[in-house]
Amino acid sequence: TGKQMRQAVRNGGAKLIVINSVPIRLTEQAAQFIHIRPGTEDAAVLALADDANVALSARKLGVAADEFQTLRQTITATQGDVVIMFTDELSPAAQAVAAQLPYLLRGEGRRLLLHPLPLYNNSVGAHDMGLNGAMTATQMLNAAGSGIRSMYLAGSFLPAQLQGREEALSKLDFLVVQELFESDTTAFADVVLPAASFAEVDGTFTNNDGFVQRVRQSIPPTNQAKADWMITAQLAAELGMNFGFEMSASAVFREIAERVPAYAGLRYPVLKDESNPVQAKHKIAEQRDLAPEINTIRQAVEALPDDGDKITQTPKVGHELFKIGTLTDKVPQFHLLAAGNPRPDTVRVSPLYQITVDASLRDEVAVARD
Repeated sequence: TGKQMRQAVRNGGAKLIVINSVPIRLTEQAAQFIHIRPGTEDAAVLALADDANVALSARKLGVAADEFQTLRQTITATQGDVVIMFTDELSPAAQAVAAQLPYLLRGEGRRLLLHPLPLYNNSVGAHDMGLNGAMTATQMLNAAGSGIRSMYLAGSFLPAQLQGREEALSKLDFLVVQELFESDTTAFADVVLPAASFAEVDGTFTNNDGFVQRVRQSIPPTNQAKADWMITAQLAAELGMNFGFEMSASAVFREIAERVPAYAGLRYPVLKDESNPVQAKHKIAEQRDLAPEINTIRQAVEALPDDGDKITQTPKVGHELFKIGTLTDKVPQFHLLAAGNPRPDTVRVSPLYQITVDASLRDEVAVARD
């Protein structure tokens, strides 16, 4: 996605506007960078959605109100597509308002498109299956032992989610964890069901463009590991419920296509040609009254402090990792890299860091090409 954004700016003449608490490298290509305080993202949505709250939002964000006037002028002057991207840092109310921005900011000759940036490669697919987060991880941990007596987890809590709540899982009467790796969560489990990795399963994922892409098994599962859906189906069979999947990933996807409107008519053969990707047909939210959500966001924004420090350091890329991910967290060398240690010979990293950050190396590449 980042590469496509840079190409749109460099080759297509697009204007990039970044609203972020972190001065990411994309700001180098931005026509406007609104540098906000950490944790104030909802205030930016409020300012975009409601002119009456621009002054309040700007004060909490730590920016001049004129910044949003400039942003609105850019949108108003645009003929063609305006793509709005946002992450899961927004509250549910702010996400609901963001979904309505195409109606609030539309104009003659202008089309507004939403492009959510979920955290994981299949977050969109999980959402489409109805996993919409009735409770957050923090809420689940806080309720462990009181409102929640047992848990069945597919995966583990992230270390950041467990921080300060390490004893929460010990309060449960029963904990089942379906997981690929041993983790801080499996340490508390009464039962651990070994899940297969992405390389050991067949299936699909839906990326943040809505494209449904095939995952093909590369290696057989090791030991007793099984695909997540297979574990669930076998457990259901033991409880007297037959899902009818016939132990076939294609049968699972066929049922998805029959039950989830966005995937209607899709089958594995339809996804075979990867040069012609298939996009899920997500329903566009209808225009509606946003007064309840606007009021909820306003109250939350009013409670924010009027001052606070901003993040001024651009995250490092290349051999110094900005954020260790779910799988790279299991690689000891990456923890060493994240701590600023030299890159070992056993690790290969893209030269992007050297090319984009170190001007002298960029010059050397140019000379070599000449």
